Amino acid sequence: MSHSTLQQLALQEKTRREILHKSDLIPPLPDLVARLLGILNKQETEPQDLERLLQNDQVLVAKMLAMVNSPFYGLNRTIRTIKEAVMVLGFRGVRSLVLATSTAKFLQRNFEVYGHQPKGLWLHAVSVAAAARALAKTCKLSADEAEMLFVAGLLHDIGKMLLVTYLNEAGKGASFQGAAVEYERATIGIDHTEAGALVTAKWNLAAEIQEAIKGHHDAAPTATTRGAAVVRLADAVAHEKGVGYLPGRSPVQPVLPQDLQALGLDDATWSVTRDALMVTIDEAVAALGNLSA
Repeated sequence: MSHSTLQQLALQEKTRREILHKSDLIPPLPDLVARLLGILNKQETEPQDLERLLQNDQVLVAKMLAMVNSPFYGLNRTIRTIKEAVMVLGFRGVRSLVLATSTAKFLQRNFEVYGHQPKGLWLHAVSVAAAARALAKTCKLSADEAEMLFVAGLLHDIGKMLLVTYLNEAGKGASFQGAAVEYERATIGIDHTEAGALVTAKWNLAAEIQEAIKGHHDAAPTATTRGAAVVRLADAVAHEKGVGYLPGRSPVQPVLPQDLQALGLDDATWSVTRDALMVTIDEAVAALGNLSA
């Protein structure tokens, strides 16, 4: 092994350790959001508890109500209060709204090195989140599971937030072609799936969300859970759709036979389902793409 190769490996390991151990690289969720998620996880929580906590953050409330009243949710009446949102969507649905409105800013930075257009990572995240929720419902997963997978889809690429600066420095701002995870590992010794699991662990999100994020690029999973299968398939459809990417820059995400099997989908059913998910992505981007500012 050459001296230059050893130096490169040493640099990769140094960078990897820095990312793994410097928790200050991971921005915390806003205190109000962390408290909201805390009470949403308690069975004894009542809608008025949320309203009481949110009364001093009308900006967050306005964003959440804008999302729930968008065509994407398809409600037949206007939702005017958080209490009404809870009654219609349930606590899990409101949690999805909270996380979507509070994490959008992390997904709107300059990710051009990954081939994303301006705000492209947010648009891709919305696409995967919407497709994951719709696919979960199609496959008869519970409403709670569908909302959890919406969150997993929304945050599946959040690890790029930690790595983008290192990649820009390593490539002098130039973008790369090919698989992101391979380039990340070769360049800095860690990929965005592992980094994303670190972020969501710090944010105290469910272990199932962390695992789905960590495995969303696993080309040969040893054990395929339905949740992980949903996120991988949603990501594959979103990549095929290409939303949020510069022309010709959306990578190919393979559809794994074991994921289709885990969800009980044969090829014919998957073809119909895929077409429906494409429509869902269009609706989600039209409704939520500009609600992130």
